[in-house]
Amino acid sequence: MDASTGLPPVNEIRLRAWRQSFGGDFYGALQVAADYCGLQKVPPRFPGNWQHGVWPPWQQIQPEIIVYDAPKSTTCFVARQDEVTFLKPAGYRRVRAIGLPIIYTQPSGLQRIPKSLLVMPTHSLASDVLMPSTEQYVLEIASIKDRFGLVAACVSPYCIAKGLWSSQFTEKGIEAIRGAGIADTNALNRMRALFERFEYVTTDGYGSHVFYALYFGAKVSIWGTPTQVFRENYLSDNGCAAYPEAIDILLSEETKRKGEVYLGPLRVDPWIGVQNVDLGKLMLGQDNKLSPEEMRAAFGWTPLRNLVGFAGESVRRSPLWRAAGAAKRSLLATARIRAR
Repeated sequence: MDASTGLPPVNEIRLRAWRQSFGGDFYGALQVAADYCGLQKVPPRFPGNWQHGVWPPWQQIQPEIIVYDAPKSTTCFVARQDEVTFLKPAGYRRVRAIGLPIIYTQPSGLQRIPKSLLVMPTHSLASDVLMPSTEQYVLEIASIKDRFGLVAACVSPYCIAKGLWSSQFTEKGIEAIRGAGIADTNALNRMRALFERFEYVTTDGYGSHVFYALYFGAKVSIWGTPTQVFRENYLSDNGCAAYPEAIDILLSEETKRKGEVYLGPLRVDPWIGVQNVDLGKLMLGQDNKLSPEEMRAAFGWTPLRNLVGFAGESVRRSPLWRAAGAAKRSLLATARIRAR
């Protein structure tokens, strides 16, 4: 069986400028919100930043990292109330817990396949400067694949582009499925479909996918040789580069020990797996989920504002507006030359 059959297709868009969204539109989050609110397309206006991944309690070290270095004047939407409590004393006064974007996706309608295993190796980022070894973990997964009727690996587009995981799994007879990319408007819907299709999900280390999989009812395990995590890669990421001391704490043994309170029970063999939907709901902020009406109000997606926003967007895209912009840039360039 082709494990990717029926998954939402990849649909990449041009992301908004960082200072407009601070990553709030990553993985199709705003498209998910617009669909949830009953809107035909994403309104031009978005009031701030929306957290796109799980920042668990044991990683609450540097407030700026949690909100992707958004200014303190920005409205920040996070998953849980404990994050609000952590951020407000640091000067983030306009912060609200509404749950993560993935909880607003719609059911995939896919049937869960008995004895199926989805492998989710630690993924790289576009900014990574050091690449980990993949050989050992791939061999370990290959050694247990006969325990399952279907095994597939979910590999991020960044890993695929860098030659990580995909070809190595394929060589062992394990199908590689493209995972979530930040510019893909179907990324979250795609991940939900995978977590609803596979009975078991296993990974070599912690990431948001652990709690995503739990939330959607999969049997989860953290198993095998962990992929090496490099400090240099964190410091090459724009959201973390300014906080090297916080990264050192994040990667410390003490922080890892704190995480074991949550992750320790998941360290079981993949064919056992752990179901804990309640823990998934807790970490993703299910109790803070807004109704469509509440979300439209929170995001400022009112009929009048949407009308004004779409009208302004149409004007800015018109040939006349672009011609005027080109003329203005030409005049400014001429003025700078004359000023010399």
